[in-house]
Amino acid sequence: MTDVVLLDLDGTLVDSWPGALHALTDAFAGVGLDLPDEALLRSFIGPPIHDSVARAGIPDDAVGTFMARYQRALDERGNLMARVFDGVPEALEALRAAGARLVVATAKPHARAVPLLAHVGLAPLLDGVFGAPDDESESKGRIIGRALASLPTGSRVLMVGDREHDVAGAREHGVGCVGVLWGFGDRAELESAGARAVVDAPAALAPAVLRLLGA
Repeated sequence: MTDVVLLDLDGTLVDSWPGALHALTDAFAGVGLDLPDEALLRSFIGPPIHDSVARAGIPDDAVGTFMARYQRALDERGNLMARVFDGVPEALEALRAAGARLVVATAKPHARAVPLLAHVGLAPLLDGVFGAPDDESESKGRIIGRALASLPTGSRVLMVGDREHDVAGAREHGVGCVGVLWGFGDRAELESAGARAVVDAPAALAPAVLRLLGA
């Protein structure tokens, strides 16, 4: 039986906050809106961008410009500002050493996720990457579904993520999720969404995942 760990990207493997802040600052300025408070800005990281834009109250006639500015700023500089969380490579290496396959399932567009993972040096530790289409129109559940469809029949699977969308997307397919606290969600959010475990440091991730997989 194959053990597979599906991994969120932003807030789970990498700290994408500096690049996201850079891109959001440019996008809000580009449509003539004041920059919201940090809590609202940080809520952009994780969910599909269309959900975040709606929640932020961007006027309908400004959404196209906002999205274009945001995406251009990410492509030109923002993605290169991401850094791997301390301890994450070691956690991934421990999971691989235990025989698990590691597959990224992210709401970030696939065209951005793949070069970002190469840039930060995580690509050699991964067995696959499933991201959103360029227009970011897919839900996290649909992205996870595509990842699951690629796996061998009978695989034991667990999701790892930092936001409620990771937990809910996995639950759509009957997959449990381990929540992590070094990203952009908090314990209450993850536990309320139904995370099977919540860990507060990368060193605790592999033991928690392997325990739940029964490895």
